[in-house]
Amino acid sequence: MALCTFDNNYHMFDVTPVENLFIQEFMLKAPGDFIKVYLYGLKQCYYPEYAENSLESFARALELDQEVVVNAFHYWERQGILKILENTEGKFAVQYFNIKDILYNKNLNAENTLYKYRDFNQNLQLIFDKRLLTPQEYLKIYDWLEVLQLPKEVVLMMIRFYISKKGPNISINYLDKVAQQWARDGINTLQKAEEYIESCESCYQDTAAVLKYLGIHRAPTKAELELYKKWRDIWGFSLNAILQACRETTKTSSPSLGYLDKILENFNRLGLKTSQQISQYLENRETIISKIKKVLFELGYKDTTPTPEYQAFYMKWTTQWQLQHEVILIACKQCVRKKLDTSFETVDAVLKRWVEKGLRTKEDIKEYLRIKQKLNEQIQAVLERLGEERPVTSADRKLFMKWTEEWKLPYELILQAAEYSVTAENKISFMNKILYSWYSNGIKTVEEAITDHERHLKGLYLVAQNKPLKKQVDFNRFQQHTYTEEELEFLFEDIENS
Repeated sequence: MALCTFDNNYHMFDVTPVENLFIQEFMLKAPGDFIKVYLYGLKQCYYPEYAENSLESFARALELDQEVVVNAFHYWERQGILKILENTEGKFAVQYFNIKDILYNKNLNAENTLYKYRDFNQNLQLIFDKRLLTPQEYLKIYDWLEVLQLPKEVVLMMIRFYISKKGPNISINYLDKVAQQWARDGINTLQKAEEYIESCESCYQDTAAVLKYLGIHRAPTKAELELYKKWRDIWGFSLNAILQACRETTKTSSPSLGYLDKILENFNRLGLKTSQQISQYLENRETIISKIKKVLFELGYKDTTPTPEYQAFYMKWTTQWQLQHEVILIACKQCVRKKLDTSFETVDAVLKRWVEKGLRTKEDIKEYLRIKQKLNEQIQAVLERLGEERPVTSADRKLFMKWTEEWKLPYELILQAAEYSVTAENKISFMNKILYSWYSNGIKTVEEAITDHERHLKGLYLVAQNKPLKKQVDFNRFQQHTYTEEELEFLFEDIENS
């Protein structure tokens, strides 16, 4: 044991010397996590008795992935200020250098690292042509390979593309930001790089074409390119659709892509994506706005200008849902008549229910009501057979549809069950139990139903053999209606009660 030692907590309140050369020459350009790794390792060099004993515990202490820690040490090794050692057992270790000694006495250079990428370096120099890269620029590019894990061929393709756009004097720091973005976006194969570059080329040419159409003869700016990408990739407009939208910019004396952006934002809200849709809308806009005003009038809004939001609703109803204008007006009248909220959102909810029933035209409605009236008359006949004198309810319809659609029971069988339920206290409930019993036992005919009923009643009272129905239902007595416009509007209310 040494004669003199520090207290166990001494290192917690001591300092770790950090050379100013490190701060000035290396730290300012390094990634944040890599700086954490270097400084934490430096502190352990000064206090080895409190150092981490493995790479795993070192990474855990910094709350970093082990791979990030290894990449960081390799980064500083390429900078020449430390050295990675591995013993015969493959244990990872790091040896820190004194930076002043390295810079001034040992003449820090990157020869060994440069030689490692000899073929890659030759290809790099061919791309940059007469511009000679510095060792520090080479080291920065190597970070894209080792830290960002981008393949060499992808890096070369990226540099070649941006030099073709900005020239050989392009900043390495600019390319560094591009490389980091490529790594984040997963552009890490030749195919992905080619697809991205092709997209960028197309974006550049198309943006230039839009500018030219607007009478602006210059190269597109970065902000304009980003606008075009939004129109194309997020909103889904084609170049032809965008050029078609440019017709709207004639309303201003100084057209710009910013002004065009507002126009396309409105078209996007209206659900207009193709040049044909935009063209048709522009040609019929006055008619569409006039129809929207009629919708607003029916909802009680006087002298209200159709907003883009109102136009978006109306375009969805007529274009996407293919509803007739007359059907929309009737939905508005129903909202007013039933004292519902007279907003476009409420009308939208009503129309959505109608569309789900396949009702888009007045003819659809008439046919629906004809079928529904016949259904009501059948149910009314069942209620009469039960001895109940009341209107048909939506609950009656739901139950009747279960008997006929789900259980597939014949109408005559339903009437027979009604006959047997006349004396019950809760007639409908009793009738449903009878029909469920017949459904469960596979009874499909009146004769089978009578036999089953007699078997249940045997011993209690006599039942006439083959008791006939009190009254046969004549389906021909159902009256066929031809609806007037006024009747049709009121009958629309019945749809909501189906």
